[in-house]
Amino acid sequence: MKNYILTGIFLLLFTNSAFSQYFTLAPTGFVSKENLDYTVVEVPGAKQQELYDNVLKSINSLYSNPKNGLTLVPGQAITLAAYKNRGLKTSGGISGIYYDVDYTLSFLFKDGKIRINGPTFSAETMNYNGTVNKMNVKKFYFKSNGEPRGEKNHQIVNSYFNDLIKSILEKSANINNW
Repeated sequence: MKNYILTGIFLLLFTNSAFSQYFTLAPTGFVSKENLDYTVVEVPGAKQQELYDNVLKSINSLYSNPKNGLTLVPGQAITLAAYKNRGLKTSGGISGIYYDVDYTLSFLFKDGKIRINGPTFSAETMNYNGTVNKMNVKKFYFKSNGEPRGEKNHQIVNSYFNDLIKSILEKSANINNW
């Protein structure tokens, strides 16, 4: 019965936030709506260990070999360092440009709360001549005045990371419902 209640709380929580973004890329990195480098997701009635366990199980089910990229503080924090080949597609050229992405996501836990630190990432692509082109994130996404350089690319990177976080949290909400 407790699992059904927790699942109901999670579903209610994530249904309400399904269309919201956790983070937006700024020249200084990802920031929340409150302009902080983290956001807090409230899960009323959930215990710290339960939240930790469910997010860890979620990551283990969504990633093929997560243990190589996980740093754990048992019951308190999870940091996931991952790589996605051709993970980020940006507009440009005839059909867009795919970048390989290295990223880090961090989750911290308290009773009833999950703190998510703003993602960090680097990206690179292989040029037609075989050389590697590393993305300078600040210059690629922002003008010198701090405004987004192109709305489409800015939306793509925001969606990419918000969708990653959303998939982990949604999977963690349903982990015990099988």
